[in-house]
Formats: sequence, structure tokens, C-alpha cells
Amino acid sequence: MIAILWDASHIWGYLLLHAVRSTGIPFRVLKGLDIAQTGLSGKMLIVPGGSARRKANALGAAGARSVRRFVRDGGRYLGFCGGAGLALADGLGLCPWNRDGMTDRLQHLVSGHLVCDVAADNELIPPALAGKAALLPVWWPGRFNEPDENNDVQVLARYRAPGPDLYVADMPFSSMPADILSEWDAMYGVTLRPSLIDGRPCVVSGSFGKGSWLLSYSHLETPTGAFSGSENAGTWLLHLLRRWCGAPSNMSELPTLDFDALPTLWEDAALLEARTSLNELLALAKELGLLFPRNSWLLGWRSGVPGAQFNSLNAALSTALNLPPDDRRLRLWNARRNDFRNAFSLFFQGARSWLLARRLADTLADSAPGMLPRELLVDQRRALFGSPMFGGGLSEQLLDMLEELV
Repeated sequence: MIAILWDASHIWGYLLLHAVRSTGIPFRVLKGLDIAQTGLSGKMLIVPGGSARRKANALGAAGARSVRRFVRDGGRYLGFCGGAGLALADGLGLCPWNRDGMTDRLQHLVSGHLVCDVAADNELIPPALAGKAALLPVWWPGRFNEPDENNDVQVLARYRAPGPDLYVADMPFSSMPADILSEWDAMYGVTLRPSLIDGRPCVVSGSFGKGSWLLSYSHLETPTGAFSGSENAGTWLLHLLRRWCGAPSNMSELPTLDFDALPTLWEDAALLEARTSLNELLALAKELGLLFPRNSWLLGWRSGVPGAQFNSLNAALSTALNLPPDDRRLRLWNARRNDFRNAFSLFFQGARSWLLARRLADTLADSAPGMLPRELLVDQRRALFGSPMFGGGLSEQLLDMLEELV
């Protein structure tokens, strides 16, 4: 049995659900409060990406003790990105390392694939990748602060070079010549070359009591087909699930994922109306040049546009419509349906207005700066989409209602 900690995961939780479901391994989706109240059982806890701080808050002191007890007694902990950060010294304390802060915000806004050097000899590394260079996906990662003495932490992979689809914020790194990057650094003090690629750890592992953990700032749950190279991530995740949970040995890669292509199993009027409205918002944002396709499950976004929230809503709605409407879900949704419908109507009107206003602000930036007050756009965005770091806003209320169905 696998337990999945859901809090503050959003789209990354849905990617992990897709991956785990494909293996047929029994699993449970838990909130931090569940773990705090009832503890953990089974073989493994997987914590998807998202905000490490908000995950820690959801667990609270009691939940954190339960996780540590679970691993100390022989359980396995697998954390991706925010789930990796949660396990560090200032969080759960499973790993003695800390997170490395970033003074340059651009160094965090890295997404796509990086070439990584994989260690040659460790049972947690799939033989197909051991000792080789692998393309591994990162989506706005944090960084490990590697001390001079590694405290028995095993580094399983290190970043080496940009992959062909790497973006820095909304700019494709491969389209920027080296001489122009040097010129920008000299003239403007802007460094777009990701510091991640300077040999920093990407995947690390270690033990805690009788148990063990693996932390990866690469999203190993990234579906196959997102870009050539994502199959390396799936190979690694399936290897870990085989070793720790008995995943089928005949699976060689994770299945592809297209949220828009998931079949509708739940013909609920409020969910279908929301799906139509969200599609209209996404089409408008793409027409305005504020969102753009990255792969089958992710839309990229212009800097400053709340693309993460749009992606999470798209994943949540598509998954909800793909759920079988059993008695428990129907009872829950009957109590939530009208609130959801009313909230989504407000969100649709507000988000449509904000997208158009944001595009107008871009148009006026040179010819009439200040005509559309930036503070007004910021306040409206906060009410609709909350903070990128701390969540909130009307979109999070909608996500919470949808995620209860999972």
C-alpha cells in the first residue's frame, strides 16, 4: 500500500495519481490532518511537488511526528520537489541537509529537462540509467545545499547541462546564444544561465532509523511523452516502485497523459459548465499570448501570469469528470455543487477581465505607462489567484472543492 500526501500539491498530485494508478499498486490519498490523527501504515509515503511550507503546516507537529515514526520504523519516503524540500533538516528532518536559498528569483524559474550525470552503483538507480547521462525533468525546482561533509547522504544524480526544451521563466534557453547571454550579464547584470547545472545534486538518498528515503528535485512522475527524455524519469520511478512496493516488472515507462483527452465518466452539469468556461478562459489566454502549449499536460505562461493556477484547475476539473460518481462522491458533491457553481461563475468573470486587462497593460507599457495602475492588477490577481508561494484566492477555493472529490 502506498500513501500519498495531497496537501498543496495541485497539478503535481494529479501527475502522481496518474503514475501510481497505472501500476495497479493499491494506494490511499491522505491529507496532513489524516496522518496527524491516524498515523501511517503500508510500505511507502510519496509526497508530490508543491509548497513544502504549506505541506508542513498541513501536517502540523503531530503529523510530522507520525511521518518520522513511520520511516524510523522501516517505512519508505519518496519526495519530489516540494516533497523533497519537506524532508530536509528544517522540515521533517529525515535528510540532514538544508535547502539552498536563491537570491536571484530567475534561478528558480527553470522548467523542462536538464542533462544529469547519474551515479554508477546504487540499488535505487535503474540499471538502464546507472553511470550514464540522463535527461531528467525539472519544473521550477528548489536546490539542495550540499555541505562539505555529506552526512551519509548518497548523491544519485547531479545536474550537468541544459536540455533541449529548457525554459528560464517564459524564455526558451536554447534560443539564446552564448554571446548574447554574456552581453546581458555585462550590460544589465542579468544572468539567465541556470546555476543548477553547475554539478549540483538533483537526486539524493539516505536512511532514517530502519527506513530509507529518496528526495528528487526532478519530477520523476512526469508522464512519458511530455518531451523526449521524460521516459528516463518514468524508468526511475518504476524502478523505485518495484524495489519498494512490488510494481509490475513488465512496465518500462509511464503512460502518456493529456488532461483534455480524459474520458468523461461523470455527467454532472456544474462540472461540465465549469469545463466549458475554463476552456473559454484558456483559449482567450492563448489568443492573447499569455499562455502557450508546452506539452500534452502543461501550458506555459508569460511571466507574471498565474499559469500554475490555470494548469491546476484544468487538471482538477478533467480528473473530477473522469471519476466514477459513487455514493460517497455524490453525497459530498450534492452538498458542494451550488457553492462551486456560484464560485466558478465569479471566477470566470473576474479571470476574463483580468486576462484582458493584463494584455492591455502590456500594450500600454511603452506608449502610456501608468494609465492602467499596476496595483489594481496585482490586487485583482491576488483576489482571484492568491499568492504563488502561499496560495489563496478564489481559484484555490475551487481547487479545494474539486480535490475533496479525489
